[in-house]
Amino acid sequence: MDEDAESLEKLQTVFQREGAYVLVAADGRAALRLAKTGRPDLIISDLLLAGLDGYEVWPMIQADKEIPNIPVLVISALDIPPPDTPWRPNPNAEWRLLSYDAFLPKPVDLRRLMRVAKKLLQPDQAKTIPAGPSATVAIEDDEVRQSLVTILREQDFEVETFVSLADAAKLLSVMPPATLFLDCRRPDPSVERIAVQAKKGPSDTAVIVLIDPHKELSADWLTYADGFLTPPLFPNYVITRVNQVLEQYSLKHRTRLLSRQLITTNRDLLDAQSVLKAQNEELQHVNAKLREIDRLKEILSSMVVHDLKTPLAAILGALSFLTTDPDIKLSKVSESLLTGAMAAGGQMVRLTETLLEQQRLEAGYLELNNEPFHFPTVLDVSLRQVSPLLTLHRLTVQTIVPDDLPLVFADPHISQRILENLLDNAIKFSPRESEIIVRVTNEQDFIKISIQDEGPGIPPEEQEAIFEQFTQLKSEETAGGRGGYGLGLAFCQLATQALSGTIWVESDGESGTKFLFTVPCYNSDDDPAS
Repeated sequence: MDEDAESLEKLQTVFQREGAYVLVAADGRAALRLAKTGRPDLIISDLLLAGLDGYEVWPMIQADKEIPNIPVLVISALDIPPPDTPWRPNPNAEWRLLSYDAFLPKPVDLRRLMRVAKKLLQPDQAKTIPAGPSATVAIEDDEVRQSLVTILREQDFEVETFVSLADAAKLLSVMPPATLFLDCRRPDPSVERIAVQAKKGPSDTAVIVLIDPHKELSADWLTYADGFLTPPLFPNYVITRVNQVLEQYSLKHRTRLLSRQLITTNRDLLDAQSVLKAQNEELQHVNAKLREIDRLKEILSSMVVHDLKTPLAAILGALSFLTTDPDIKLSKVSESLLTGAMAAGGQMVRLTETLLEQQRLEAGYLELNNEPFHFPTVLDVSLRQVSPLLTLHRLTVQTIVPDDLPLVFADPHISQRILENLLDNAIKFSPRESEIIVRVTNEQDFIKISIQDEGPGIPPEEQEAIFEQFTQLKSEETAGGRGGYGLGLAFCQLATQALSGTIWVESDGESGTKFLFTVPCYNSDDDPAS
């Protein structure tokens, strides 16, 4: 039971490969009908479904005396309480008990899913089946491989080992593990190829790489690897690092899954509204249901963003300590890794803040604190915020600001957020060792700011859609950019409109893109205190 087509296809494929007969349902009512007619041995269900949600369907099935007791395995990108614990889907809903037998977070570790399913279907063998995440150790060094296997199995990981990288590659294409361990201490093209394979498509495999801290690491590994280990491999160090990588990887993918689920929900709501126009008798009931889903959607978005900010702050604080402590001497490789980590962390912080502020702008309750200020000051702060990314990608920034620039009247924080999002976007599509030009000009009642990069450009036919939320342009797919969800530019448009400014893009579609926006100049009549 899952309204996500990709999840349904993965689950159906993996169980059919094991010889199971699989029934699939994309909404709760269909699942209820299938349970009554198909009498399954196991129910695997997401929490939120169209029509009837999973937590509404399970009690109906369990209460039906004609259906034998069926174990329920819940898969969800949300955190849910333990079984039979009081819970409510939103603050206005009634308290209820969630009755289920096992839970696995999304993205689903397919190999772990099969083990949990076997535990539920064969409880007499449950003690002999590992309960932890799945791991593949594809390392030729016998001593290192055996050490990792021992450490992971002591923590209840299901571990599969391969000396042959070709055999490991076959496993990745059939049933990818949650974690893949590789050794890049010696140059080996086959190791890099398997890392690239693990990252193809919507990968659910975290790649952890064993590195030599005294040797230069290829910059490509910063893209392929989600975490790094350095010898000696002490058990506490290995398990702590692996758990950190899996947690960070899970948070990133859960955000992606929830975003996709929210998009699907929005599309479903639009379809439902077109049908409701011809169904006046059901209008009041369906609208109430849609409002409940909207409230739940906002709660989920805020929950995910707030839950991301706390671990991100801890991670960035630890990284900052490592880079500033005079007693710690770092190698060039370590400095490069820390720079990349801080750049990515800073970018993630800006993304979470953008999500929150965009949600408030769309809802109309983001309070603007407009005041007169000197725009170059905000520009300097924004450049310092993105400086780790500039260093990581070897980019330079040229600023052209006139000395006689007037004060502007706007919210300094929102203005800074617009600048940082546009700078992030320019960095994302700029070739290495290129230049970004930031130009500020006085346009009488407004000042105009432009951010120009040397990237591949945006074709004219795609420029109208550039500020739409969650838009991935065709030109971005082939431009070699570093990815994104289309949130930053959508926020920039909402924010400039709220500041009484405008934003637009200029590009010939072949080379270079320039984003421009305006902010009103200060006039004494604008000041409430005057």
